[in-house]
Amino acid sequence: MAIVETPIDNRFYTRYESENLANMHLISPQKRLQYSQATINNYHNFIQQVQVLHSSHLSSTNIVNPLASKLKLFDGDIPLSKILTWQLPELFDVFLSSCDINLNETEISDDILTFATAFISAGARHVISSLWSVEDLTRALFCLFYYQHRQKYKRSEALEKAQNQLRYLTGTQLSSYKKQLEEYLEQYMKHENSEKIQQQKEKLSWFSQQNFPFIHPYYWAGFISQGIS
Repeated sequence: MAIVETPIDNRFYTRYESENLANMHLISPQKRLQYSQATINNYHNFIQQVQVLHSSHLSSTNIVNPLASKLKLFDGDIPLSKILTWQLPELFDVFLSSCDINLNETEISDDILTFATAFISAGARHVISSLWSVEDLTRALFCLFYYQHRQKYKRSEALEKAQNQLRYLTGTQLSSYKKQLEEYLEQYMKHENSEKIQQQKEKLSWFSQQNFPFIHPYYWAGFISQGIS
C-alpha cells in the first residue's frame, strides 16, 4: 500500500488523513510521496509498484472535454487521457481522495470518461472516488473509517459501513477526535492563514456540539465505489 499527498489550499486535514492511514497500515516513508516528492514522473513510477494506492490531492474536471480533466501534482498535471494509456496490471485498489474526481454532467455530455473509469481501464480492480467537493473534515474521517472497515469487510460493505458511521457520528463521539484534529490544524498555522485556521477550529467546535453533525447526505454520500465489490 502507498500514499500520495500534495499541498491542497483550504484542505487542512490532508496530513491528518494521510498520517493516520500510514500509522494504521504501518506504511513506511518510502511508500509515501509527500508534497515536493509527488511529481508527475514519481507518481507514474510509484503507481506501477503498488497494489493499493491512496491518492490525496486536487483534481480539475472538464465536463466539456473529459479527456482534458487533470490530476494536480506538485510539478504539474496528469490529464485523464494520459492515464488511459497506462497499464497497471498489479493495481488492485485506488482511493481518490480529492474533489469532484468523478464528476460528470450528463445533461451536457453523455461521456462516461472519469478518473475512476480511467484507472479501471488501466487495470485497477476497484476505485473509490467523489461525486462532489466533499467537506474537508468529513472527507478525512470517511477515509479512515473506510480503511478500518476494509480490514474485515468487502469493499462495498466497508463503503456502506463508513458512510453510516459518519452519518450517525454524534457530536460527543467527534469530540474524542477534537484534540488531535486541533493539533494538526496548528501545524498549518501561519500569519497569512491564521484567520482560516481559527475558522476551522470554530467549525470543529460547532460540529462537536451537534447531535448528529454529519447527518445530511452532503457529508457522507459523496464517495462512490466502482469495479469489483
